[in-house]
Amino acid sequence: MVVIAHKVLADLTADALAAGLEDVVSWGYDDIELFARLRPLVRLATMHAELRQRADAAAAFGVAARQRAAAPQGSRPTVLVVGRDRDGVGAVLGDAAEVISSANLYDAEGLLEHRNFDAAIVTTDGELDPFLAFSSQVRNNPRLFNLPMIMVVDKGVPPGDAYRRGVSRVLSRPVDPGILRASVLTMVRRQQLRWAIRAALFESLKEPTRDPLTGVYGRPFMEKYLAERLAVAKTHHRHLALVFFSIPNIEGVRDHFGDDAAEHLAQQLGQWITGLLRAEDLTALYAKNEFCVILPDTPLVEAEVVMHRIAGVLSYTDFAVREVYQPIKVWVQVACTDARPDDTMDSLLARAQAKLD
Repeated sequence: MVVIAHKVLADLTADALAAGLEDVVSWGYDDIELFARLRPLVRLATMHAELRQRADAAAAFGVAARQRAAAPQGSRPTVLVVGRDRDGVGAVLGDAAEVISSANLYDAEGLLEHRNFDAAIVTTDGELDPFLAFSSQVRNNPRLFNLPMIMVVDKGVPPGDAYRRGVSRVLSRPVDPGILRASVLTMVRRQQLRWAIRAALFESLKEPTRDPLTGVYGRPFMEKYLAERLAVAKTHHRHLALVFFSIPNIEGVRDHFGDDAAEHLAQQLGQWITGLLRAEDLTALYAKNEFCVILPDTPLVEAEVVMHRIAGVLSYTDFAVREVYQPIKVWVQVACTDARPDDTMDSLLARAQAKLD
């Protein structure tokens, strides 16, 4: 739930945080900021719906999985402050969070790569471009694209560029400490909820629903789940996209190095594809050496971006395979389609397969 107010005040943001509300939005925000603020909330709604959908599908296979998840209570978050902390962020957050500071952008990137943070606060100083570039790098990192980022800018700096670079919230100096604190802790709670939902989603990935070779979902579960997802998409006029990844040269690895090497490579590919997706996206082994990814609430144009990003990562990765003393490269064939009002599950899959062939 979001509060829309004539003016955002510290007391109002504190009350909203205490009441468990997601945000306080002013009538005066422009479209770029409004959409940037609301997009994470839409994403959370998708994740909650996916949790219910996946649990329902898993029940048909005798797998019990939660349909609801909540953020952990009482855990102390870790927040990274990037840049020279002119705004006293550490003092503002106090004991509510563990604050780690890095004045150097390069060092901050290293910290984010090697440690998990619940949020980052970028405190700009002087030229804005390096901080915008840093924000883009974080948002484009497959491991960090969910990280909430608040950027503090000088008064008069238009926030549009920061939102386009993936910043979650822009605050202008002088920053009200109460608004800063409430904004950070609200985003932290949202991030922790995402992690809780992600953990609950994988409760449906058990032996009856899992492909024993690759560890991703098996085709029987995928077909049950996809039929239900397609029905929801058609009934509620929601987007639903499918992406296929075929890796034919797994068979070349099998011919040269044996079954164990080929199977180990297939396992890694399933793990990599899953790791490069959102938690609410589902990866399944559709056929030999062929993975199907289902992306709920995703338009075709966005699914194509995901497809090419993952294919690029896989193609440029050197895989280390058991008992093979040389790096293994793969070549990837891809296809993408989205659900249409007259689709059945068979027609949707057939259209994707036709593009793959």
